[in-house]
Amino acid sequence: MRRRSGKIQPILIAFLIPLVVVVAAVVFVVARKRSRGSLEVFPDAIYRSAPDNILGNRYNLDAQLESQLAWDEGFGKLFAVKPVNGGGEISVFVPDEAGAANLNMGQRFHMTVVVKDQGLLRVESLDKY
Repeated sequence: MRRRSGKIQPILIAFLIPLVVVVAAVVFVVARKRSRGSLEVFPDAIYRSAPDNILGNRYNLDAQLESQLAWDEGFGKLFAVKPVNGGGEISVFVPDEAGAANLNMGQRFHMTVVVKDQGLLRVESLDKY
């Protein structure tokens, strides 16, 4: 009678490693889409007419960078952006911790923004698309 060795077959390892990587990637993508999907689209018309009515709210904003308005080293950058769903330019503040480095005009981003005091739109996260 033959004894089985305690070693895992190399073919099994070669199959399991890619499978685990693919499953982890799918879980990551689905989790990111769900977190974005739970927020409403930025209400441009309400923001322009009465930003105080939406203070503290978080929204999804898809926009293109039009121009850099200001920069403070160690703090962040202020940009004029054009929402892709229409409307005129609006200003957003991108703090350094949200990824303010290496942003170029004309690039488009999915942003999560929060409406702060005096209508400041502060970017919490952004992903280039």
